Amino acid sequence: MVYRKGERPVEKQVVDYSPDHPVASGIADGDHWLDAWLGQMCTPWDAITRKTGISRERIEELNDDAEPTSDEIEKLAALWWVTPEGLRRSIEDANAASL
Repeated sequence: MVYRKGERPVEKQVVDYSPDHPVASGIADGDHWLDAWLGQMCTPWDAITRKTGISRERIEELNDDAEPTSDEIEKLAALWWVTPEGLRRSIEDANAASL
């Protein structure tokens, strides 16, 4: 990360998922839960693999509606600064919207 003289780093905080969360609007528009998170958080698949240890093949499976494990939810939630419960809720919302 590049810092400019006198610039302070932005403090990140874990945010709970809610209907007001930016990802919720993508899910409401019909996006897959993974696409909604990737789009909002600007996270390339390679970055997910590098930062979470989840393989590229597994990310593709998740993108094809595979059910994420508890460990994967924990890792993705930490990457995207959301609670694991919030990430689960967003997945449930996306599944309900696709019915």
